Amino acid sequence: MADQRRSRQRGDTATLLPLVADSGNRRMLTDWITSHDRYELTEERPDTAMFDLCVLDTEMLEREATTLTARKRETSMILPVLLLVPDTQAGSVHTELRQERPALWDLVDGMLRMPVREYELADKVDTLLQLRTQSETLTRQREQLQIIRDKHAGHGVVITDIDGRIEYVNTAFEKQSGYTSEEVLGRTPRLLKSGEHDKAFYEDLWETITSGDVWHGEMTNQGKDGGQYVIDQTIAPVTGPDNEIERFIAVNHDITELKDLELSLRERSEQLEILNRVLRHDIRNDMTVVLGWLDYVADHCEGELESELDRIESSAERVVELTTAAGDIVKTMGSDAEPDLEPISLTQILLEEGKKRQEVFEDATIELPVSPPCVTVAANELLSSVFRNLINNAVKHNDVDEPVVSITVRETDDRVQVRVADNGPGVPETIKDDIFDDELKGLESSGTGMGLYLVSTLVDLYGGEVWVEDNDPTGAVFCVELDVLNQSMGESGEYCD
Repeated sequence: MADQRRSRQRGDTATLLPLVADSGNRRMLTDWITSHDRYELTEERPDTAMFDLCVLDTEMLEREATTLTARKRETSMILPVLLLVPDTQAGSVHTELRQERPALWDLVDGMLRMPVREYELADKVDTLLQLRTQSETLTRQREQLQIIRDKHAGHGVVITDIDGRIEYVNTAFEKQSGYTSEEVLGRTPRLLKSGEHDKAFYEDLWETITSGDVWHGEMTNQGKDGGQYVIDQTIAPVTGPDNEIERFIAVNHDITELKDLELSLRERSEQLEILNRVLRHDIRNDMTVVLGWLDYVADHCEGELESELDRIESSAERVVELTTAAGDIVKTMGSDAEPDLEPISLTQILLEEGKKRQEVFEDATIELPVSPPCVTVAANELLSSVFRNLINNAVKHNDVDEPVVSITVRETDDRVQVRVADNGPGVPETIKDDIFDDELKGLESSGTGMGLYLVSTLVDLYGGEVWVEDNDPTGAVFCVELDVLNQSMGESGEYCD
């Protein structure tokens, strides 16, 4: 048997199979078929021929009944059979087939009396072919629906007509909404409106799908019990053979629990941010008082006691730095949104931060770049934290009496590299790859243990890279490389706009 599964589009040529015993009638029928451009003739055997409609007489109906029955059963689409009967026998044939030979009658989709008028034949053939086209459309839609059911078994599925009236919902939709299919069939999805979306939201959705595009977004619906639930939904138009929209299919999954968790995390984050801000404010205020008293006491102490006070003062300053670093980290990681970056003068940040660090570390030498290139990068107000922490690290982890930190800038066409070099003990090879990790250092370590982690986090945020190298002859070089937005050479100390 031939596989009769094929798809005809409206306007396509239809293939007709004539099975007529009388040679004169057969010749008349084949001549009529070949004289029309919209039809094609096939004269293959009925068990192998590919055809869209079979035209036969009563003799051939009986002879080919078994074959035609099998051909009809093998396809899910209608395979029309048009029976030609002599005008004088039409009544008796009709009665005999219906009452005495129902199996043959079930094969027949239409009857036409002979002699046949051409316009009647054309009208009957076109009607049956249109029936086949509609059957093809329904078969294709059933297959699409089955694919959706199989692919989205755990998702809510809603199918509507072109006016938005519901034709089908699955069990997942019933569980989501609380409505049964019987309660929603024939109604529109308006019964799910929660009041959370304005008129423009629904107008945009409807305009999108009626124009032939796919709509995707989050939607808050109201269930039968009055409770709200949130879905992630995709709505797509389904077109027919003429490419006209015939219905809409919506597939969604319930994300209510996910949205609730997201809200809970956001609220928790806001609470922690407030707590962080309050604690940092209080700690800094208290440390300011402590440092003030230390300065007062230091004026009245000498010898060993003065050395002890220096260690206390150093610890107090480290606490202040810790609160600053913690605040910067919270700013960096406290939001899931994309960072708001803007053009910032790297040169200005380097020179300003270098001068500030020199005032803090009076016993160290901070060598700033001479006549640095005027470079602009994409960053935010925390860019200064990168170089503040690198300079702090270079001084505080230095083991010589006179720490020296040298800052240089190297540029290419589209990248700029800032190198912060020191004359300290350097970084052991065993921890170079992990030195920027947040878990490498504990709070008992010298320094805050957070500065380099903040540096790495910020540089990554700016789309750059940071690493550490050995300095020559001793010490370490921390390298920061960023993309350049624009650059022009400037005089020493000149700031980029």
